[in-house]
Amino acid sequence: MPPTLDITSYKGPVGRLSHRCPLCPSHSAASPHLLRCAGCRAIRYCSREHQVSHRPQHKSACSKIKKARAKLEKEDHNVRNATEDFMTPANAFETHVGHFWGILNTRDYMRARFGLAQQLLSLGTLDGVSESLEHFRDMLRLCRSDNMGARGFMPAIMLRLDLDQECYDFIKWWETCDPDGTYDWADGTLPYLNIHGADVLENPSFLRKYSDLNFLVAVLILKLKLLVDIRNLKIARKIFARRHLPFELRDQIEQDVVRSPLSTKFQKEPYASLIKTEMKLLKHCRQIGVALVEANHNFMFDLFEPEEALCSTPDAYMHGSWEEMAFAMQHSYATWWETEGVLDLLNDARACGARDSESEIEDWMEDEKARNGRTAAELLADLSVKRIWGYLEYALENASYLGPWSERPSEQHTRRQREVWAQAKAEEGEEAEYGEELWPMMTLLVNSGGMMEDEIII
Repeated sequence: MPPTLDITSYKGPVGRLSHRCPLCPSHSAASPHLLRCAGCRAIRYCSREHQVSHRPQHKSACSKIKKARAKLEKEDHNVRNATEDFMTPANAFETHVGHFWGILNTRDYMRARFGLAQQLLSLGTLDGVSESLEHFRDMLRLCRSDNMGARGFMPAIMLRLDLDQECYDFIKWWETCDPDGTYDWADGTLPYLNIHGADVLENPSFLRKYSDLNFLVAVLILKLKLLVDIRNLKIARKIFARRHLPFELRDQIEQDVVRSPLSTKFQKEPYASLIKTEMKLLKHCRQIGVALVEANHNFMFDLFEPEEALCSTPDAYMHGSWEEMAFAMQHSYATWWETEGVLDLLNDARACGARDSESEIEDWMEDEKARNGRTAAELLADLSVKRIWGYLEYALENASYLGPWSERPSEQHTRRQREVWAQAKAEEGEEAEYGEELWPMMTLLVNSGGMMEDEIII
């Protein structure tokens, strides 16, 4: 359960996290030399005046973090100075690292540390997010089996901190560490989180329908993050082709337009190679998108209207449930928000799908079973979300296009599709619209329009 119901904590400045004063414009007072709050030690200010001015907004969070630190300190002391008996070690930090949850007197300590990590994370600052990750990391060191579920939080946090390779390695290890259910979590000699430098551009076939929803979401964000970086490099090179710039300046610009450390290897690639990588990542995003829908059909719908999920406080969840989605949304939404360009890409894919689906709505409204009580606007909104992955290629083409809006690639695709469809209807007649003779043409239209065949039915 999140420590706050204020959704503004999920919607901070867009872009990479940095030390900044909360009362200053996003980058006007960003510096490692800002004044740190002495109470929570997790937020910074450009001046004493701004700290005082911000105190009414920060007081509650500051107090909660101070109390959480005090509680953790108390529980830490209790574990290190326990009265030894047949169930309790004198100091579990010295004798039971890796097995904390199995020792009853460590559980209050683990809960206190988990609570502090959540409070720090909700603050949304670089200090808070970084420290929360360190707490979660150390909790895994102390309890390899992760009975508290820290691993569900960690991938999205890593992405916020641009620890993209670590994020991918972390997810791949958890998804592949125990394929046959025989991994002995009590055996401290077995390999643990030992995947390093896995190929982020590989086919994500290790992700499946029953993968951890948090992992599916994090790998999807990572792949989309790389797609946005490639988009930025493509735009930069199109501009370079129109302007004579020194090579040193071009290199600096290419460094500045990418977000992920993994994207630095793209900077020396020729344009054709960038396109090839882009198409590979697009394919992966579609694969993960399909797996995500199969794992929890609620997630993509709530991603565009997350308020209810972000404000909910579910106590438990089942696989595929709305509550599971709500937890995953709370873990990841700040990452979606801060990773510039990824939500824009999905919103444009959705808009492309909505525009191409408008002509179908009248027919769907006549089908009571398909309509299922929805208005035309609601039906179109639902259909557009279902078709996002088919239209992601349109959005990618639009994203690196520099010409007039009316001539965007998606507009050209739609015009061609409508022309072919009109011609097909004229040749086959209204009565054969969905007949066997017209179906090959329908399949061609669907594929050329960027949709997958199984996305026609809703």
